[in-house]
Amino acid sequence: MPERLLIVGGGTMGSGIALAAARGGYDVDVIEPDGPARERGAAYVEREAQRLGDLSVSERVHWQGSVPQPCSARVAIEAVPERFDLKRDVLATLGKVLPEDALIATNTSSLAVAELAGSVPHPERVVGLHFFNPPVRMQLVEVVYAPQSGDEAIARAHEVVAAMGKTAALTADTPGFIVNRVARPYYLQSLRALERNVASVEELDALARAAGFRMGPFELMDLIGLDVNLATTESIYARTEAERFAPVGLQRTMVAQGLLGRKTGAGFYRYEKEEKPSRFDPKVTSPDVAVNDQEFVAIVGFGDRADALAERIASRYSRLQRIENDELLDELSLEATIVIDVGDGASDRGEVVAQFDSLLGPESIVFVDAYATDLAACARRLRHAERVVGYGILGAIDRQSAVEVVDSATVSDDALELAQELFGALGKGAVLVEDVPGLFLGRIVGSIVNEAIVAVAEDIASADDIELAMRLGASYPIGPIAWGREIGGARVARILRRLAQAEGEAFAPHRSLWMLDVEEQDPGDSAG
Repeated sequence: MPERLLIVGGGTMGSGIALAAARGGYDVDVIEPDGPARERGAAYVEREAQRLGDLSVSERVHWQGSVPQPCSARVAIEAVPERFDLKRDVLATLGKVLPEDALIATNTSSLAVAELAGSVPHPERVVGLHFFNPPVRMQLVEVVYAPQSGDEAIARAHEVVAAMGKTAALTADTPGFIVNRVARPYYLQSLRALERNVASVEELDALARAAGFRMGPFELMDLIGLDVNLATTESIYARTEAERFAPVGLQRTMVAQGLLGRKTGAGFYRYEKEEKPSRFDPKVTSPDVAVNDQEFVAIVGFGDRADALAERIASRYSRLQRIENDELLDELSLEATIVIDVGDGASDRGEVVAQFDSLLGPESIVFVDAYATDLAACARRLRHAERVVGYGILGAIDRQSAVEVVDSATVSDDALELAQELFGALGKGAVLVEDVPGLFLGRIVGSIVNEAIVAVAEDIASADDIELAMRLGASYPIGPIAWGREIGGARVARILRRLAQAEGEAFAPHRSLWMLDVEEQDPGDSAG
């Protein structure tokens, strides 16, 4: 006989969880006191069952107006609106009517499971089961253990998740759990970049997609709802008091003005007649079939980024020089018309660029890694600052379909035009950004990597669970720790040190970032 599972709350999340549970073989009782909400939920389950081609799924879901007393369900999940008093009261009721060994779960996304469990007799049976919307399609469920949660309850929670065909990621009872916490910089740093006029909303979204994110931060906030996104940020900030989670004034202003995104017809974009706004995508100049034999390209630097860039350059330019050691700069060909300085990815290259400036004629263009180098300080020491172009290739060039190109106060239009031609020849778009520490992608990706490292160091979750959660729950192209290894711990730390110097120590790199440069080393091993 199928095990009976009780769900309290028949809204979007509750009906979605009910559907997932029924598909997993459970007999499901959904408690929803509001009649119209019950009808909507039942209609949704029946509609989805028809879409799945399995009407028996809807037959296993039963709708009721109140919790039966007593109740024989062995598993119960509350999925009522995100209000502490409401969830606490529901859990307290479940604790009284269910058997003492029944598993009781809350689907909270932002409240403390420990505080909610305090109202339940035998709180060792209480855990969090944080499903993502829509539950029937999203693979991830965060299993949240509070200090009171017993090992048996945690094990049973994993079994429930597996029975539903979902994947569990175990997390401590901390603000934001894994996904909402580690993803917070994606929104907050994007908002800060917009406030600093790094680029337009459309351009920043395009850069994020070019780095592998499924949606840009602004179109995603519009989809979620700016008010919902802000509420999550405010909850995490209130509970942690960490300044890096402080809400951004721009978002608060937009929420106060009713600009909430798709649901109100306007947010960062305008939505008219249910049409999606057109996306901006950086244009890629179609490279000529012929290999360029006019330009002489020199690449200075070493490591995987330099090697990958040199390989791409060699496929498009016939005249190429590699210099992999700064002690050999005097071997730089005076015929070089383009010099791309890659360096080690973690050091300011102002002094090296000054050597290029003294060696080369003014017609040569110099490309400088703007993530690691202070371009403004660099320009002040040059005779020909107009020929220096800051660029941003964060990690593997193959992962990034568009490059950040810095429209600095000193760079010439001719140099910027050449930058677009160069990256276009490599099959990459170019987006002009303002000269700020971390540019855009360095700021958001570096901060996400850092937050993942903090989560491991503070025992919020294991590195493996964080990687899993961010890929399945946030659709990241790669787990943040693996991404950090690809970029390099020292490089991420350099980016964040520059960001902290400009905007405050709240954004400084965690001390464990260097572990990303140690092969197969768990970042948590250095925490003390």
